[in-house]
Amino acid sequence: MSDRFEHVLIDCPPMLGVLMINALAACDQLLIPVQTEFLALKGLEHMLHTLAMINHSRSQPLPHLIIPTMFDRRTRASTQTLRMLREQYPDQLWQGMIPVDTQFRDASKAGIPLPALNPQAKGTLAYAELLQALLTKQQAELSHA
Repeated sequence: MSDRFEHVLIDCPPMLGVLMINALAACDQLLIPVQTEFLALKGLEHMLHTLAMINHSRSQPLPHLIIPTMFDRRTRASTQTLRMLREQYPDQLWQGMIPVDTQFRDASKAGIPLPALNPQAKGTLAYAELLQALLTKQQAELSHA
């Protein structure tokens, strides 16, 4: 498949099962979206524990990036959770965040991607920033190889 596609995203349910195990075995980098809510931190801990077990059986650790999502700067829970993520996972955390954007819901209801509905939406711009950060990191790694 690598000769046909430059990048492939595999979206998995947040539970350890055959799909996730196969996706983890096939991937070069793991992106871990985490809602900026306290309960999501428990899910992140479980995911990182699973990742540690998988890394035990790999020849080299699987690079991963934690992506803060559904950030709402108006709520204390979101700001505190983001602060905790930054303190606990400084080297594994994307420094940006994906904001809460009601236009995601509108785009889903319309059955079209948000960038097609509104290229200037907060959510569209945040994901574009994430993509740029990932591509810049990949380019830097390729130039050092």
